[in-house]
Amino acid sequence: MHNLFKGGTRSAVSLLWAALLVGLATSCSSSSATQEYAVPDDVCGTKVTSGLLAPLLPAGKKISARPTSAVGTKRCRLLVDGEIAFSSSVEKRAANATASDVASSAYGVDPTDTGSDGGRVIYSKTGAVGLVNCPVSASAESTLWATVRTSHEVKASAIRAFIEGYATALAKSDACQTVSVR
Repeated sequence: MHNLFKGGTRSAVSLLWAALLVGLATSCSSSSATQEYAVPDDVCGTKVTSGLLAPLLPAGKKISARPTSAVGTKRCRLLVDGEIAFSSSVEKRAANATASDVASSAYGVDPTDTGSDGGRVIYSKTGAVGLVNCPVSASAESTLWATVRTSHEVKASAIRAFIEGYATALAKSDACQTVSVR
């Protein structure tokens, strides 16, 4: 009987330690599982609905934007707690460029991923490309494309909703005139 009690005590102590470790792991992960920062209502100057952007961003305490540009391309990186969490770009392509053409050189999305909007959008769980329907094109030889990607998987439907809203916002901005042909 004495050996049974001793083994039972050891098992009880092991279970207690296991429960304590699970509790600590749960409390650590749940404390960082929220967006403690205010989700921006723009992506480097382009107005977007924060409700479209929020599902694409990870949990964290602080968000900041880092815009960059190169010939023919404007980029925006959103950093959460110092790590790149979201990237977007706006670039002009040849007039006959397709979503598959753009997706073939974009990160986070592949030409064989899901398409929508009559072939003007391709999206995945980590990225998307979308045609910007400029009201008046700066050049008949070009089209404007938006791309986005995340550092982590999100719902593909959230990426699709964002790229469609972002492309619409870009069409209403001065982006159609300010990015030169690639």
